[in-house]
Amino acid sequence: MQLYIRDLAASITRPVRELKAFRRVALAAGESKTVSFTLRRADLLFVGAKLEPTVEPGRFQLWIAPSAEADGVSGEFTLT
Repeated sequence: MQLYIRDLAASITRPVRELKAFRRVALAAGESKTVSFTLRRADLLFVGAKLEPTVEPGRFQLWIAPSAEADGVSGEFTLT
């Protein structure tokens, strides 16, 4: 499974889907498993307009899916 985010309010243009974490999960036919991810401040860092690492408050979308092209579980959160 792969975790992607999109920063909707960044001061500079950011990727539409940015891979932040992944887990390799082996499943037998008919089997299911719970997969969890933890986002940290470092996962939201980017090089800002002043060429320094920064984290900005705002809205973020996230997706958990088997690939960037696949539909999966999605949601949104706000960093204050």
